[in-house]
Amino acid sequence: MAREQRHQRRRPIHTWHRVRVLALAGSCLTACSLSGNSTDGSPSQPSTWAPNTVPSHSPSPTDAKAVEEKALLDAYRHYWAEQVKAYRTGTIRGTALPKYAVGEALARVEGDLQTMRDIGVVAAGAPRSDVRVTRLNLQARVPSAALTDCLDISAWKRLYRSTCREVPTPTGHIDHYRTDVTAEKWGKQWKILSATPQQQQECATG
Repeated sequence: MAREQRHQRRRPIHTWHRVRVLALAGSCLTACSLSGNSTDGSPSQPSTWAPNTVPSHSPSPTDAKAVEEKALLDAYRHYWAEQVKAYRTGTIRGTALPKYAVGEALARVEGDLQTMRDIGVVAAGAPRSDVRVTRLNLQARVPSAALTDCLDISAWKRLYRSTCREVPTPTGHIDHYRTDVTAEKWGKQWKILSATPQQQQECATG
């Protein structure tokens, strides 16, 4: 609990142009009828994610690693799904985002939501994620991990709240870019600590 409180006390980071991830206002969604790649607002599950099965036998070290990797990727998927819910309402209240994100990762979302409210812009759609685990340390006192995601935000459309018209995309904007992610396992739950977009590093999904 102390670890989680320390992470959550970090100051929110406000960087609007790092990601076109903003709240989706209900009135604007209804008027514009824009949708993302998933009917429930959750990101598409990439083929690299582990299957939703757990071995019935006593797991070997390899099996145990596979189970933890699946749990980690599942937490990351929920992290994005809950973000989309938050951006729809303009607040993290009513979402399970704090279950999956702490520290910088949670502060980043809260900062984006505040910026959205300040400038009167919302968003429609959802991201596509193509993520892989690059490091998994299960021997540490607090298990930790790193992931690399090729995030596709092309289906996220920035809209003016008052008119629902799309905000012009800046010249040179990259829709597919690498995101570096860190996570730790607190108790039985993997939590995303940070998700840092590398907007100048274009990547290809699939």
